[in-house]
Amino acid sequence: MAIMKKILVILLWLPMISTSQNIGDFYQGGIVFYNDSFGNGLIIDTSYIQATYPWSTQNNLVSDWGPNLHYCAGTEDTSIGGGWLNTASFINDHPNQHYAANICYNSTSGGYSDWFLPSKKELWQAMLEVNIINSSINMFGGDTIFSNFHWSSTQTLAKDIRYAYGVWPYTSINGIPNGPVEVVNSKNMPYLVRAIRCINNDCSFLTPTSIQEHTTNKSLIKVTDLLGRETKGIKNEILFYLYNDGTVEKRIVIK
Repeated sequence: MAIMKKILVILLWLPMISTSQNIGDFYQGGIVFYNDSFGNGLIIDTSYIQATYPWSTQNNLVSDWGPNLHYCAGTEDTSIGGGWLNTASFINDHPNQHYAANICYNSTSGGYSDWFLPSKKELWQAMLEVNIINSSINMFGGDTIFSNFHWSSTQTLAKDIRYAYGVWPYTSINGIPNGPVEVVNSKNMPYLVRAIRCINNDCSFLTPTSIQEHTTNKSLIKVTDLLGRETKGIKNEILFYLYNDGTVEKRIVIK
Protein backbone atom coordinates (compact mmCIF):
# COMPACT_ATOMS: atom_id res chain seq x y z
CA MET A 1 0.00 0.00 0.00
CA ALA A 2 2.85 2.38 0.90
CA ILE A 3 4.48 1.70 -2.48
CA MET A 4 1.24 2.55 -4.30
CA LYS A 5 0.98 5.85 -2.41
CA LYS A 6 4.51 6.80 -3.45
CA ILE A 7 3.76 5.98 -7.09
CA LEU A 8 0.56 8.03 -6.94
CA VAL A 9 2.41 11.04 -5.57
CA ILE A 10 5.02 10.82 -8.31
CA LEU A 11 2.35 10.57 -11.01
CA LEU A 12 0.49 13.57 -9.60
CA TRP A 13 3.64 15.68 -9.71
CA LEU A 14 4.75 14.68 -13.19
CA PRO A 15 2.38 17.02 -15.12
CA MET A 16 3.47 19.99 -12.97
CA ILE A 17 7.14 19.30 -13.54
CA SER A 18 6.84 18.74 -17.27
CA THR A 19 4.85 21.93 -17.94
CA SER A 20 6.96 24.40 -15.93
CA GLN A 21 8.75 27.05 -17.96
CA ASN A 22 12.26 28.38 -17.46
CA ILE A 23 13.71 31.81 -18.15
CA GLY A 24 14.76 31.85 -21.80
CA ASP A 25 12.22 29.27 -22.98
CA PHE A 26 10.33 29.97 -26.20
CA TYR A 27 6.71 29.67 -25.12
CA GLN A 28 3.31 31.03 -26.15
CA GLY A 29 4.63 33.42 -28.78
CA GLY A 30 7.73 34.78 -27.09
CA ILE A 31 10.57 34.34 -24.62
CA VAL A 32 9.87 33.70 -20.92
CA PHE A 33 11.75 36.28 -18.82
CA TYR A 34 10.02 36.12 -15.43
CA ASN A 35 8.49 33.46 -13.18
CA ASP A 36 7.06 33.79 -9.69
CA SER A 37 6.71 31.13 -6.99
CA PHE A 38 3.05 30.52 -7.88
CA GLY A 39 3.62 29.47 -11.49
CA ASN A 40 2.76 32.80 -13.10
CA GLY A 41 5.15 34.28 -15.63
CA LEU A 42 5.85 36.92 -18.25
CA ILE A 43 6.78 36.56 -21.92
CA ILE A 44 8.47 39.16 -24.12
CA ASP A 45 7.74 39.33 -27.83
CA THR A 46 10.50 38.04 -30.10
CA SER A 47 10.31 41.16 -32.28
CA TYR A 48 9.75 44.90 -32.05
CA ILE A 49 6.43 46.34 -33.15
CA GLN A 50 6.59 48.71 -36.10
CA ALA A 51 5.08 52.14 -35.58
CA THR A 52 1.67 52.73 -37.13
CA TYR A 53 2.35 56.46 -37.41
CA PRO A 54 5.51 58.19 -38.75
CA TRP A 55 6.76 59.49 -35.39
CA SER A 56 10.30 59.41 -36.80
CA THR A 57 11.48 59.60 -40.39
CA GLN A 58 14.63 57.64 -39.50
CA ASN A 59 13.28 54.71 -37.46
CA ASN A 60 9.96 52.90 -37.92
CA LEU A 61 10.34 51.01 -34.63
CA VAL A 62 9.86 54.02 -32.33
CA SER A 63 6.61 55.58 -31.06
CA ASP A 64 5.54 58.34 -28.70
CA TRP A 65 4.26 57.33 -25.26
CA GLY A 66 1.32 59.73 -25.42
CA PRO A 67 0.32 63.42 -25.42
CA ASN A 68 2.88 65.45 -23.49
CA LEU A 69 0.57 67.68 -21.46
CA HIS A 70 -2.21 65.20 -20.71
CA TYR A 71 -2.40 63.10 -17.55
CA CYS A 72 -3.68 59.62 -18.29
CA ALA A 73 -5.32 58.36 -15.09
CA GLY A 74 -4.77 54.70 -14.26
CA THR A 75 -1.29 54.37 -15.76
CA GLU A 76 0.71 54.84 -12.54
CA ASP A 77 1.18 51.15 -11.66
CA THR A 78 4.85 50.20 -11.42
CA SER A 79 4.46 46.59 -10.27
CA ILE A 80 4.94 43.18 -11.82
CA GLY A 81 1.46 42.46 -13.15
CA GLY A 82 0.59 46.14 -13.54
CA GLY A 83 1.44 46.61 -17.22
CA TRP A 84 -1.86 45.17 -18.44
CA LEU A 85 -3.83 47.55 -16.18
CA ASN A 86 -1.78 50.54 -17.34
CA THR A 87 -2.28 49.58 -20.98
CA ALA A 88 -6.02 49.04 -20.57
CA SER A 89 -6.36 52.42 -18.86
CA PHE A 90 -4.43 54.11 -21.64
CA ILE A 91 -6.55 52.46 -24.35
CA ASN A 92 -9.70 53.59 -22.55
CA ASP A 93 -8.38 57.17 -22.53
CA HIS A 94 -6.86 57.11 -26.05
CA PRO A 95 -8.70 54.57 -28.21
CA ASN A 96 -7.80 54.09 -31.87
CA GLN A 97 -4.50 55.99 -31.57
CA HIS A 98 -0.93 55.14 -32.55
CA TYR A 99 0.94 55.48 -29.25
CA ALA A 100 3.18 52.82 -27.68
CA ALA A 101 0.40 51.22 -25.62
CA ASN A 102 -1.96 51.19 -28.60
CA ILE A 103 0.34 49.23 -30.87
CA CYS A 104 1.08 46.69 -28.12
CA TYR A 105 -2.63 46.29 -27.38
CA ASN A 106 -3.42 45.77 -31.08
CA SER A 107 -0.60 43.30 -31.72
CA THR A 108 -1.38 39.72 -32.73
CA SER A 109 2.23 38.57 -32.74
CA GLY A 110 2.64 34.80 -32.50
CA GLY A 111 -1.10 34.33 -32.81
CA TYR A 112 -1.83 35.95 -29.42
CA SER A 113 -3.95 39.07 -28.89
CA ASP A 114 -3.26 39.84 -25.21
CA TRP A 115 0.00 41.77 -25.57
CA PHE A 116 0.56 44.95 -23.56
CA LEU A 117 3.18 47.62 -22.81
CA PRO A 118 5.15 46.51 -19.73
CA SER A 119 5.06 48.40 -16.46
CA LYS A 120 8.26 49.96 -15.16
CA LYS A 121 9.20 46.91 -13.07
CA GLU A 122 8.18 44.43 -15.76
CA LEU A 123 10.41 46.22 -18.27
CA TRP A 124 13.23 46.40 -15.73
CA GLN A 125 12.92 42.66 -15.12
CA ALA A 126 13.09 41.97 -18.85
CA MET A 127 16.23 44.06 -19.20
CA LEU A 128 17.86 42.20 -16.32
CA GLU A 129 17.51 39.05 -18.43
CA VAL A 130 18.56 40.68 -21.69
CA ASN A 131 21.49 38.33 -22.32
CA ILE A 132 19.34 35.21 -21.92
CA ILE A 133 16.56 36.75 -24.02
CA ASN A 134 18.97 37.65 -26.81
CA SER A 135 20.54 34.18 -26.77
CA SER A 136 17.10 32.61 -27.17
CA ILE A 137 16.15 35.02 -29.94
CA ASN A 138 19.36 34.19 -31.79
CA MET A 139 18.26 30.56 -31.61
CA PHE A 140 14.54 30.90 -32.39
CA GLY A 141 14.57 34.07 -34.53
CA GLY A 142 13.45 37.65 -34.05
CA ASP A 143 14.93 40.99 -33.00
CA THR A 144 17.50 41.01 -30.21
CA ILE A 145 17.04 43.75 -27.59
CA PHE A 146 18.55 47.00 -28.84
CA SER A 147 20.70 49.11 -26.52
CA ASN A 148 18.45 52.18 -26.73
CA PHE A 149 15.71 53.53 -24.47
CA HIS A 150 12.46 51.51 -24.24
CA TRP A 151 9.08 52.83 -23.09
CA SER A 152 7.25 51.34 -20.12
CA SER A 153 3.52 51.85 -19.56
CA THR A 154 4.08 53.63 -16.23
CA GLN A 155 3.46 57.37 -16.18
CA THR A 156 5.02 59.62 -13.54
CA LEU A 157 2.71 60.89 -10.82
CA ALA A 158 0.23 63.67 -11.51
CA LYS A 159 2.50 66.39 -10.08
CA ASP A 160 4.42 66.31 -13.37
CA ILE A 161 2.33 65.14 -16.32
CA ARG A 162 5.07 65.52 -18.94
CA TYR A 163 6.98 62.31 -18.27
CA ALA A 164 6.75 58.53 -18.30
CA TYR A 165 9.22 55.85 -17.24
CA GLY A 166 11.41 53.70 -19.40
CA VAL A 167 14.59 51.65 -19.22
CA TRP A 168 17.95 51.56 -20.95
CA PRO A 169 19.03 47.90 -21.12
CA TYR A 170 22.76 48.60 -21.13
CA THR A 171 24.72 51.24 -19.23
CA SER A 172 28.29 51.77 -18.14
CA ILE A 173 29.86 53.69 -15.27
CA ASN A 174 33.36 55.03 -15.95
CA GLY A 175 33.65 52.56 -18.80
CA ILE A 176 32.61 49.57 -16.67
CA PRO A 177 29.58 47.62 -17.98
CA ASN A 178 26.56 47.96 -15.74
CA GLY A 179 22.98 46.71 -15.70
CA PRO A 180 19.80 48.45 -16.88
CA VAL A 181 18.95 51.94 -15.70
CA GLU A 182 15.52 53.48 -15.19
CA VAL A 183 14.89 56.74 -17.04
CA VAL A 184 12.15 59.38 -16.99
CA ASN A 185 11.52 60.87 -20.41
CA SER A 186 9.12 63.25 -22.17
CA LYS A 187 5.99 61.40 -23.30
CA ASN A 188 5.95 63.05 -26.72
CA MET A 189 9.32 61.60 -27.74
CA PRO A 190 9.52 58.49 -29.98
CA TYR A 191 11.34 55.51 -28.46
CA LEU A 192 11.45 51.73 -28.79
CA VAL A 193 8.41 49.61 -27.93
CA ARG A 194 8.56 45.94 -26.92
CA ALA A 195 5.33 44.17 -25.99
CA ILE A 196 4.94 41.51 -23.32
CA ARG A 197 2.14 39.17 -22.24
CA CYS A 198 1.35 36.98 -19.24
CA ILE A 199 1.67 33.21 -19.42
CA ASN A 200 -1.81 31.78 -19.99
CA ASN A 201 -3.08 35.39 -19.95
CA ASP A 202 -2.91 35.28 -16.12
CA CYS A 203 -1.49 38.54 -14.76
CA SER A 204 -2.49 37.94 -11.11
CA PHE A 205 1.00 38.36 -9.67
CA LEU A 206 -0.17 40.56 -6.80
CA THR A 207 -3.46 40.76 -4.94
CA PRO A 208 -5.15 44.19 -4.69
CA THR A 209 -4.13 44.34 -1.02
CA SER A 210 -0.47 43.69 -1.71
CA ILE A 211 -0.50 46.21 -4.57
CA GLN A 212 -1.88 48.84 -2.20
CA GLU A 213 0.75 48.04 0.41
CA HIS A 214 3.45 48.13 -2.26
CA THR A 215 2.43 51.57 -3.51
CA THR A 216 1.53 53.27 -0.22
CA ASN A 217 4.03 51.95 2.33
CA LYS A 218 7.10 53.07 0.42
CA SER A 219 8.50 56.56 0.92
CA LEU A 220 11.64 58.24 -0.39
CA ILE A 221 14.41 58.84 2.14
CA LYS A 222 16.98 60.60 -0.02
CA VAL A 223 18.56 60.89 -3.46
CA THR A 224 22.31 60.45 -3.95
CA ASP A 225 24.74 60.71 -6.85
CA LEU A 226 27.34 58.11 -7.90
CA LEU A 227 29.67 59.24 -5.10
CA GLY A 228 27.01 58.83 -2.43
CA ARG A 229 26.48 62.56 -1.98
CA GLU A 230 22.91 63.62 -1.25
CA THR A 231 21.38 65.75 -4.00
CA LYS A 232 18.04 67.28 -4.89
CA GLY A 233 18.23 65.84 -8.39
CA ILE A 234 20.41 66.52 -11.42
CA LYS A 235 19.25 66.01 -14.98
CA ASN A 236 21.23 63.80 -17.36
CA GLU A 237 23.15 62.06 -14.55
CA ILE A 238 22.68 58.70 -12.84
CA LEU A 239 21.00 59.11 -9.44
CA PHE A 240 20.08 56.63 -6.72
CA TYR A 241 16.69 56.90 -4.98
CA LEU A 242 16.75 55.30 -1.50
CA TYR A 243 13.41 54.24 0.06
CA ASN A 244 12.41 53.37 3.60
CA ASP A 245 11.71 49.72 2.70
CA GLY A 246 15.38 49.21 1.82
CA THR A 247 14.95 49.32 -1.97
CA VAL A 248 17.12 51.46 -4.21
CA GLU A 249 16.13 52.69 -7.68
CA LYS A 250 18.68 53.87 -10.22
CA ARG A 251 17.35 56.62 -12.49
CA ILE A 252 18.31 59.19 -15.10
CA VAL A 253 16.07 62.18 -15.75
CA ILE A 254 16.76 63.35 -19.30
CA LYS A 255 16.08 66.97 -20.02
